[in-house]
Amino acid sequence: MYRAVRSTGPSWLLGAAVLGCLLVGAASLAGQEPAAPVESLEDAPATIALNFHSLELLDSLNGYAIPLDSTFLPGETVHVFFQIGGYSVGADDRVLLRYRMDALDPAGRRFYMAEGGEFDTELAPQDENWKPTVQYSPTIPQHAGGGRYSVRITVTDELAEQTIRDELSLNVDGDRVLPSDELLIRDFRFSKSDGGAGLGDPVFSSGEQIWATFYITGYTMREDNTYDVESSAWVLDADGKELYAFESQGDAGSPYYARLWLPAKFRLDLEDSIPPGLYTVVLALTDRVGDARATERFAFRVQ
Repeated sequence: MYRAVRSTGPSWLLGAAVLGCLLVGAASLAGQEPAAPVESLEDAPATIALNFHSLELLDSLNGYAIPLDSTFLPGETVHVFFQIGGYSVGADDRVLLRYRMDALDPAGRRFYMAEGGEFDTELAPQDENWKPTVQYSPTIPQHAGGGRYSVRITVTDELAEQTIRDELSLNVDGDRVLPSDELLIRDFRFSKSDGGAGLGDPVFSSGEQIWATFYITGYTMREDNTYDVESSAWVLDADGKELYAFESQGDAGSPYYARLWLPAKFRLDLEDSIPPGLYTVVLALTDRVGDARATERFAFRVQ
């Protein structure tokens, strides 16, 4: 009665496979402390000479400057560039500077490895106008949600015992899914095409395609962000008779930036001969790390 078709893309389909796309995923980095609060240079004493020079976002490594309010997508790399001015020069023309870069999500969790370094050198006469240059290129995770991310920068002049901080805001246009403390499905919606508008009243005709998208959240993760989720699904008619069982699928991993939710979708092709009536898709979830299970039902009609 049903014809299930497997996707040719990277996602899994609940049509001849189960989850459209249990893509890899997101929660907090256990054991990581949030970076120190940012101090505005406007609040610093007027006697501080240390400063950020040409703090910019670039379109590529060593590329051109782009607006600081640019919007980024999950998977994109952000290129931060700045120089350090106003540093102290000590005995024997020595310079000693240290810096640190932190890439943080809207909740203050690191989405990319922090980087740091130092400039410990002696200046030559021709280095009078030399400005140390720092570049940092964090990549926004493919599974990052939308919101305000940031790159926090700290520079310390060890000889002058002075520290300055600044923060670049990063607008990320990604999915926004409310997390959960228990295993469940969020934002389930039926549509008539891949990426189509959600149907408030999911009614289909014989011969049409059924598409659905949803998110799985509330599963347990270990301290290293390990997760392991499996999903199964089947279709019931109005009498509760099973008409089709989809192949179980799962996703597991331990990414640096933890996954708070897993996106998924399915497709089902209705035969021309399917009788009108009420049908139900049953989704069963298994959290192997947290040893939890959940089952949810979503009805649609064929006219």
